[in-house]
Amino acid sequence: MNEREEYALQIAIEVFHRSCVKLQRHRNPNIYMKGNNELLSDWFEDGFDDLEPETLGANDHPDYIIRGVGFELKSLRGTGQIQFNSTIPCGGFRHSETLEGECYYVVARYTQERQYGYLADYTVVDGDYFNNDREWAFAHANTQETGFGTYGDGVLRHRKMYSFPSPQREITGVAFVSKFDNVSDYNSNLQLERHIDRIDNNGNSHRFYVYRHAYL
Repeated sequence: MNEREEYALQIAIEVFHRSCVKLQRHRNPNIYMKGNNELLSDWFEDGFDDLEPETLGANDHPDYIIRGVGFELKSLRGTGQIQFNSTIPCGGFRHSETLEGECYYVVARYTQERQYGYLADYTVVDGDYFNNDREWAFAHANTQETGFGTYGDGVLRHRKMYSFPSPQREITGVAFVSKFDNVSDYNSNLQLERHIDRIDNNGNSHRFYVYRHAYL
């Protein structure tokens, strides 16, 4: 673990811990309502004022940058594929030549009752769980062609769309998923439960550790 990874891990642990404090008070908050995609964001950032979360703007990745660490939020009803619009999920983000850092993903599954959705599973996961080759992920850039059409005033967007399996296929409940086995050293409330090995296309094994919070 290098210094940047350690710093990012500490921020991610703090974010997860504060989320668990909120979930201890109210285990199934309303995070979804038809026609309003901001409920998860509102719930997530509540209580983070002192961490000064930043947003980059609509449709930019990640959704939040907290003390230099990226957090991308995903809410879904099931445990199938997660859609990633225009950005391949990985353990880092690169917004520009000067703005980049480690990246975590907040995956919230909800159960729907009429037009509302109540949080059931909540996972903060290191982006390397999805893909650990950042340069490969960053290389899939979105481009556009100008001067398109009969009169040359159109724009053709080459916008790639990606879909990857949700970690909640294997990890239910409330969990923190890290590639490091010493997370409890930074917060003793996080207790190691088990590990998951992911095998890449070259046959190499990558181990990830699943932690639970003592409050829950």
